[in-house]
Amino acid sequence: MNGAEDEGVEVVVAAHPVDEDRRPATRMLLIWTGVAVILVVALGALLSREDTGSKTAPPQLVGTWTSAHPDYSDRYLILTSDSITFGIGGTSTVHYSIVGVEVEEHHGNQCFVVHFQGVDGTRFRREIVLDETGTSLHFKSQPGVVWTRLAI
Repeated sequence: MNGAEDEGVEVVVAAHPVDEDRRPATRMLLIWTGVAVILVVALGALLSREDTGSKTAPPQLVGTWTSAHPDYSDRYLILTSDSITFGIGGTSTVHYSIVGVEVEEHHGNQCFVVHFQGVDGTRFRREIVLDETGTSLHFKSQPGVVWTRLAI
């Protein structure tokens, strides 16, 4: 005899049968959980994207802009309705596609938030403040560097 029988302890081994009625409920719970996860991810992606307003630059910005500032005298900026090109000295340029433009107010002037991207897909944004006459602009981050439109 073993010790358990000597002490009057009865050992009961109960099998836990698989409840066939619960399998569909568990499967549905997993399906709905998956659907909820997909919806949350999609909603997050939608909310995190930048609302870029118009997809083109407004006519007030279109043109070639130069600066008399000593640090930028050999540079220029070309804005078309769908692109922005920075002349970065000499004959070197950097070209980007405009993907959106938003308009805000900055100290009584229009501020254009221009969203653009390179060929590799990297996105950038610059805030361009246009003066009230529409003849000069500056980047919001560089108010001391004024750019004027070249006459055509």
